[in-house]
Amino acid sequence: MNRIIVNPKRVVGKVNPLIFGNFIENLDRCIYGGVYDPDSRNSDEDGFRKEVIEASKSMGISNVRFPGGCYAPFYHFEDGIGDKANRPLTRYKGYPASNHFGTDEFIKWCNKIGAEPFICVNMGTGTAEEAMNWVEYCNGKAGSRWADKRIANGSPEPYNVKYWALGNEISAPWELGYTETPQDYIKKAREFAMAMKFADPTIKLVFCGAHFPIDFPHDNWNRDILDALYDYIDYINIHDYIGNDYKDSVRDTWQEWGPVKTHYFLSEFMTLLEDAYRIMREDIRLINHKHNKFKTIGIALDEYNPWYRHEADHMVPFNVSDSLLVGSYFNIFVRNSDVATLSNMAQLVNTIPAMVTESGGTGFYRQGVSYVQEMFLANRDMTAVDVWNGGSTYQGSYYKEVQLLDTSASYDENNRTVILNIINRDHENHHTVDIGITDEQIDTISGQLFGDREIEAMNTFAEPARLRVKDFETTGSGVIELEPLSLYVLKIRLK
Repeated sequence: MNRIIVNPKRVVGKVNPLIFGNFIENLDRCIYGGVYDPDSRNSDEDGFRKEVIEASKSMGISNVRFPGGCYAPFYHFEDGIGDKANRPLTRYKGYPASNHFGTDEFIKWCNKIGAEPFICVNMGTGTAEEAMNWVEYCNGKAGSRWADKRIANGSPEPYNVKYWALGNEISAPWELGYTETPQDYIKKAREFAMAMKFADPTIKLVFCGAHFPIDFPHDNWNRDILDALYDYIDYINIHDYIGNDYKDSVRDTWQEWGPVKTHYFLSEFMTLLEDAYRIMREDIRLINHKHNKFKTIGIALDEYNPWYRHEADHMVPFNVSDSLLVGSYFNIFVRNSDVATLSNMAQLVNTIPAMVTESGGTGFYRQGVSYVQEMFLANRDMTAVDVWNGGSTYQGSYYKEVQLLDTSASYDENNRTVILNIINRDHENHHTVDIGITDEQIDTISGQLFGDREIEAMNTFAEPARLRVKDFETTGSGVIELEPLSLYVLKIRLK
């Protein structure tokens, strides 16, 4: 029998609502034919797909990153405002891209799903002045040039966009705007930050960290950024596509390996991301000591998802194993909630997607990853607490022992309720778990269950509800049996 003990007295931090973010960019059919699809009879008066709006609400999406991604250094916001008939096209990766979904449409759509807009400025072909103008367009009051343009375009009240990223993947040589050294980025980013803060000193800034702080060529990139930009920085970012890069890459082997070996390998390498959080936490701690302050600086994982199947149009199908990997992402967010304060699943529709639409038609389904995020909403605004997991392990290829049961927990002291999140990675076996709460007695256990015995199970247009969430209830004994390949989000009421 496996033993799991939750200690509500050992606090990690608040589970920040901003970890429930998502990401859209003009890549393949994410925005055009996905979020924005005027040709579909399922779209509203603004051309926004209604099923996407409703599913986004169900997922509890708290913030949305836009316009990129690798599209950001090609995007000029002026091209996406004003009369749609007069908006020019943007050339990106060899094809002209529409600008009918620009800043005003993005803000309107965010308002419809109840999410904070999160804008990534152009540090490739853009300038500090352009970034400043974009902030003024969004947040300025009447009487300034760009605020008056917004007003003329039909939005008299400021949008008050709070979250702004200074470039995308600047530390990576594939990115337009790449800087070879952190010092090169620092010089440029300081100018952008000063200009943007001049337009609105209340905004929160996300700076480019090392694309991934492990297996990346820039030694001490993050420390240099944190130190030199300390007065401006609110977040430092990281990107992680499990299965795509570095030690965890299975792009060239997953088909040969098959789904079972791939599942256990990628489950193991979620530990690599947790190591990255630990390293970045200590970098923040070190720089705080250097500046003799304790400034709150968050880690923004503003692009993440499984991504090892490389389809031509980025329409990646997610099976149940991939969905449980997203559950592991959320377990990491909860376990590291003192610093894991902003996250964005990439992307929302049709491109490495949480949901899929038939562009121009009415077909629609949600992928399993979207249901996993929805389940973890039970932890939102709760206090993340320590969990001891005495469960079974398996031998990894890099990490010597890997937990078959992946866990995290949060606690609401006022309602005396513990949320316990458990993933059973075992693809064959049930696991019996004895749950204990330190110095407390369990009254009732209920919650939700997600999973499928078939590792390649996924949702499709033909079978849109193969993967779904089920209700789960048991007695107050604290002993439960976990199904293979499953996620449980349990609400434990204390006596």
